[in-house]
Amino acid sequence: MQKAKIGHRARIHYTAKLQNGKAVGSSKGGQPLSFTSGRGKLLKGLEEEIIGMEVGQVKEIELPPEKGYGTRNESLVMTLDRSKLPDNAMLEKGRVVQYRSETQEIVNLLVLDLDEKSVTVDGNHPFAGETLSYTVHLVGLE
Repeated sequence: MQKAKIGHRARIHYTAKLQNGKAVGSSKGGQPLSFTSGRGKLLKGLEEEIIGMEVGQVKEIELPPEKGYGTRNESLVMTLDRSKLPDNAMLEKGRVVQYRSETQEIVNLLVLDLDEKSVTVDGNHPFAGETLSYTVHLVGLE
């Protein structure tokens, strides 16, 4: 049976869950996720676990934050002057907005709180600090 190696184009079905059991992503009912291993398009920890799997194999994978979306960085929770945000920014508590940093990088920010003068945002990935559990089924290799 063929095993996944770096450089293979792999097709997987997956389900991702938080530690509390809440599903946060799945390919079930749709097309398999397709990626070329070694290109960094998948979480590094997940890709490392898929390498060596055989076509048809199903594997349970647990990714701690360090191998998933990283640990939370509280310095990414900040209060910005509203005047630094575009006038057309749709600011609403719980909404994700895009912001161009001083280095011109576009970042996604979750609006935590706002008033007339300022906006408190969180630049962490929503799954930062979370241990994720994946069920992965390797359905094909090319």
